[in-house]
Amino acid sequence: MTAPTTRTLGLDDWMTPPEVFDPLHEQLGFDLDACATDSESARVSRFISPEEDALVTPWDGKCVWVNPPYGRDINRWVERAASAPKRDGCNLVCMLIYANTDTRYWKRHVVDHPSSQLVVFLSPRVNFIRADGKKAKGAPKGSALVFYQNSDRMSSFPTHAYWNWKTEQFPWWTFICGTR
Repeated sequence: MTAPTTRTLGLDDWMTPPEVFDPLHEQLGFDLDACATDSESARVSRFISPEEDALVTPWDGKCVWVNPPYGRDINRWVERAASAPKRDGCNLVCMLIYANTDTRYWKRHVVDHPSSQLVVFLSPRVNFIRADGKKAKGAPKGSALVFYQNSDRMSSFPTHAYWNWKTEQFPWWTFICGTR
């Protein structure tokens, strides 16, 4: 079976550095990595591989981690993450993406989507891990964590926060965990 065309297997697959993932995982307890290239790149033991195609495969985790490929299909990944809480019954989906706030998909699936509860802008830029296992010098853009939950938010827009992942503990876990 060939891999779906939504993944390029190494060309736009940038793994999350442990310095960003581990503090989140310690507090949130992810039980599914929806976008791992393979078992070596997966951040938790249960993952959806490119061959399984996470755009169509159900996300059967309660607390799902998503660092999607950042290629031209990113809008499909953001749409999929936004729909997962209601479609698949996930309590929480945490997606790490570029903070492309001027795009249609950001407006539609982050700003306007009712399950988008929290956006955390990361500082400094994330040093992703390349497919060959080496750290990149730095992302070309800023990143954000977008949190989707299985309930509609009470406000018109998602809450916004900022996290210096190198010097601060992740402090928003009480907001997120309060509805887990």
